[in-house]
Amino acid sequence: MPVAAFVDLGKDIYDQHGVYSLIAVLKKNGVQVHYVGRASAGRMIRKLQALGADALLYSSFSHTLDHYAAFDRIAKQALPRVVSVIGGPGPTLSPHELKDSTIDAYCVGEGEQSLVGFLRGGFTSYGNIRRRDEGFSQRALLPLADLDALPLPDRDVVYGADSLLRDAPSKQFFSGRGCPYDCTYCVNHSFRELFKGLGPVMRKKSVGYVLEEIRSVRAKYPLGNVVFNDDLFIMDKKWLWEFAERYPREIGLPYTCNIRANLVDEDVVRALKDSGCRGTNWSIECGDAQLRNEVLRRNMTDEHILRTGELLAKYRIPNRIGNLIAIPGENRGQMLKTVEMNIRCRPTLAIGSIFTPYPGLRLTQYAIDKGYYTPRPAGDLPHNCYRRSVLNISRADNRWVQKLMCLFPVFVRFPGLYARRGVRRFLWALPIFLLRPVRELVFTMGMIRLYIAKTPLRLRLRMAMRYIRNLW
Repeated sequence: MPVAAFVDLGKDIYDQHGVYSLIAVLKKNGVQVHYVGRASAGRMIRKLQALGADALLYSSFSHTLDHYAAFDRIAKQALPRVVSVIGGPGPTLSPHELKDSTIDAYCVGEGEQSLVGFLRGGFTSYGNIRRRDEGFSQRALLPLADLDALPLPDRDVVYGADSLLRDAPSKQFFSGRGCPYDCTYCVNHSFRELFKGLGPVMRKKSVGYVLEEIRSVRAKYPLGNVVFNDDLFIMDKKWLWEFAERYPREIGLPYTCNIRANLVDEDVVRALKDSGCRGTNWSIECGDAQLRNEVLRRNMTDEHILRTGELLAKYRIPNRIGNLIAIPGENRGQMLKTVEMNIRCRPTLAIGSIFTPYPGLRLTQYAIDKGYYTPRPAGDLPHNCYRRSVLNISRADNRWVQKLMCLFPVFVRFPGLYARRGVRRFLWALPIFLLRPVRELVFTMGMIRLYIAKTPLRLRLRMAMRYIRNLW
């Protein structure tokens, strides 16, 4: 079997769920697996040479495909016989972006059931993994995996190379995969279309599997706070009732999770509180009901939103609200309406993310069709949603959007600043380079309240430095 190495050019502060799952499958099948984190290209390639890597494994979003393509060109000069495979949302939605690259193959969707076959089969196309020069056929896709049939995700390889992730007291987990909703700014609708007829996209691990995974991590590594990253933790109420009964007894750690306003009722919030939930993430996205439900297809009323805010306040569960600004066709008044809706919900933290038109999204196509956006290569898009809008708007409007992004958490956390027009005008007059640090300070304060765990100061500083480096 070849020696495989995951190459990470991002090295984020968050756990890498897909990589952990793939490592577990590869190890189970006798593949020697390594992880090489971000460093200079020369240092990374020397390490790959020392490891004797035969296969380089990448994971990428659309806007980072060009970074991996550039690294792969350099790597192939030093390692001419190595074979490279790239997976993640980028190649799943934009495989055409790889046509002029040296990357040998790409994975569409999940790779657990395909990667071993690709490696064992002499690097020929297998299931969801296709050679770049062969093109893509939907008929080749394998059925979606039964999550309980997969081995427990393996963090050892990554944690052995990344002490920051290893030592962090808050660690992330997935209790399931998939989302049944049609939000136009999200990849889930495209994923469902790709895998239509290949099994249920919305899948939950059994409660027992989830608890065993947490126990296995706690037995080896620091763990003071559990973070469930899956899109809809509360989708299956029968599953939630079992979890709420077993988790406090068998694990007993505080946890955070993602919820959706139209699925929230008092029984759900009470179950979260009683089982140890110390924070939730949910999204309004837009305060204007027409944009929210007709353009974004959120399927969510003002009543759903306000009721969720009331229940979380009643049960004293800290919460973070996500929002989208600079939606195609959105005006300034509608964006401010979103701020006002958030203020009414009284969250611990609210953020405004600038819409980025990634390939494969319905909202991107909507923006193109309506003339709000002129397509550009994915590599030219901002690398995060906190930079600028790339829609066809004026420079003045773009500056206004960037200032709103900075001031969004400030106004919601301190609504008196928003209510006083003179203060609001003063803040809006400040340059963006001064507003960004203010935004980061309020954001960090809110995140600490949501995810706080006993963390040594040295580790907090290391996490802050990595966060800032990735942000800029």
